[in-house]
Amino acid sequence: MFYATERAPQMAHPELVGFHIVHLLEFFGAPKTCAFVDGTSCRQYVADRVAGKIGKRAVKEATAGRELETLGSALNFAFKEKKLVIPVPVTLPQKAPPRERWLTRSEAAALIAGSLGITATAYDVETRLPVKWGRMFRPSYHVARFILIGLYSATRHEAILRLRWGVNSGGGWFDLERGILYRRGQGERETNKRRPPMPIPENLVPHARRWRRITAVGPVEYHGRLILKERKGFARARELAGLGEDVTPHILKHTCITWMMQRGDPIWDVAGFTGTSENMIRKVYGHHHPDYLKAAKRRFRGQ
Repeated sequence: MFYATERAPQMAHPELVGFHIVHLLEFFGAPKTCAFVDGTSCRQYVADRVAGKIGKRAVKEATAGRELETLGSALNFAFKEKKLVIPVPVTLPQKAPPRERWLTRSEAAALIAGSLGITATAYDVETRLPVKWGRMFRPSYHVARFILIGLYSATRHEAILRLRWGVNSGGGWFDLERGILYRRGQGERETNKRRPPMPIPENLVPHARRWRRITAVGPVEYHGRLILKERKGFARARELAGLGEDVTPHILKHTCITWMMQRGDPIWDVAGFTGTSENMIRKVYGHHHPDYLKAAKRRFRGQ
């Protein structure tokens, strides 16, 4: 609790620390001491969280790993503040490989169509490809706006939802006069998930100007209010598009970066535009670039 009261309030998302502590205390809490924290107990915590023995529901291993990272940060903070005599290491589960799923142009178009209630109504008998489309459900315009912003700007899920039309301290905003998209609120702390300002992409400018005329608070609003999570609407759009559950809101950022790499944009530009480190761009998306290992793929001569 020392970490929750002394350090968490200074963090960008203190509420996450609270969520993590609830589950950590259920397993590591009194009467257990720091001596209980070792590789065995950390692995058991992950196993119990994944099995649903801790908390109200089972979670993925990555979620349990993030909670253990909070435990590690709390113990390190306690050591620096001289509350512990020696540091207490925390054993984390092996991180999953980075996601490589991204949307093709046709998949992205189908996802946007799905958000507008449009789905395939007839298929070719031989190829099984759709040949006729129709609006069968009520459109969710805020979902379509969410998808377009993600595809064109690589902005993260939460940052998109907090975008407004004017300067504010709770989230980013569109500066349509100067053509700048601020992805972080005025005075908001920067985190590891960087949100640098960026020029509004040319494809997005006409959409943003039109959205400004028909919305009151921000582009992703529903009945005049910003929503907290894009879940049900996105899930319905995905279902109508015929896409799998591996297509999550975060895939929009992956897709934007992949498209930029495929068209040959310099890695430095991609990194600055998307708020992602150059090292991460090279490691995860480098193979999409047309110049990837260009010199190495030349055929050998004389040997």
